[in-house]
Amino acid sequence: MEFKEAKIAIFAVIFFSIILPIGLLVALGTIVSTVYKVYLISGTITFYMTIGTILSIAQGLANERESGRLSLLLAAGISRELYSLSIAISNGLSALLVTPLLLIFGVLLFHLKVASPPLLIIAIISALFMGISMGMLIGFAFRTPRDVNQYSQIISFTLSFFAPVYFPYTFIPLPYRYLTLLEPTTYASQSISMALIGNTSSILWSIGDFVYGIIFLMASSYIIKKR
Repeated sequence: MEFKEAKIAIFAVIFFSIILPIGLLVALGTIVSTVYKVYLISGTITFYMTIGTILSIAQGLANERESGRLSLLLAAGISRELYSLSIAISNGLSALLVTPLLLIFGVLLFHLKVASPPLLIIAIISALFMGISMGMLIGFAFRTPRDVNQYSQIISFTLSFFAPVYFPYTFIPLPYRYLTLLEPTTYASQSISMALIGNTSSILWSIGDFVYGIIFLMASSYIIKKR
């Protein structure tokens, strides 16, 4: 049974880490003009870096709470915040494995060139930090794993498809453009896309991600202390 479950897990990782992103890039790449294919890459990276991280961390924390492991460790004197952060980081770092693959696919399929690697590194770190923080907040904000699973999926996919993730921020007409600034995935996608083309405004978008991440961490800490 364990071997069978291991095989299923391996196939799932291969599908979501390799087959699915390739399929997305190939399918969408046929209908996107060359100028905007950089946003296709940045949008897909954002999807994995933020949405995947939010889901895995929120649901992972909920399962730890439900199984009682979190309570046992707390009884042993381990800090709740430190243990929660360790789970968040271990889940979040797995999303980093997909990013190099997406960049390689972008180079091979669309002849993508990373204009500013330092800006891209900062953008990825800020997006990952925001995703980890938001996943922690969702994981502690709802009491049961069922609620966490439902709301984490709703929130994650809302942030993916109701924010300028796969296209430039300036495509949104005023005054609705300002509403997208309320969505943290806007900052993640725009910082990555600006870094890919070498635009220094990527730093400003990355700062927005860091600010959102700090807010989410403070909210998580407040919820943890209240419980």
